[in-house]
Amino acid sequence: MKIYSLEEAQSACSEIKKIAKDISVRGREYMKVLAEVNQLIINFKDNPYDKEGVLDRTISLRKELRSLFEAIQNYNVILRDVDKGTVDFPSEIDGEEVFLCWRAFEEPKIMFWHKKNEPCHMRRPIKENSQD
Repeated sequence: MKIYSLEEAQSACSEIKKIAKDISVRGREYMKVLAEVNQLIINFKDNPYDKEGVLDRTISLRKELRSLFEAIQNYNVILRDVDKGTVDFPSEIDGEEVFLCWRAFEEPKIMFWHKKNEPCHMRRPIKENSQD
């Protein structure tokens, strides 16, 4: 597993933010399409045809989402919250394994961290020179 320094994590932020944003947008689209699939199922007896191509869109969005999740996994980070773009970067502070915690859609850069066994809402500000 990659352990990020603060500088390495900061340099990966712009690309990770793009991927997280795409996951968020495509995820919302996927949920809408699933609602349309449910309508197809409900109305199947009266109208057994998918004239709108809902099933093809479902398959296409699933493939896109799979590819986006693979792309974010390649960075070896954890996408905790798709709506806020909360991303955890494995790191180390004062010899302890921690996560650098960033809300990509709300914060301009990584400014917080939390212990590995703590939830994101318990994050603390990063102090200057606190990383090894």
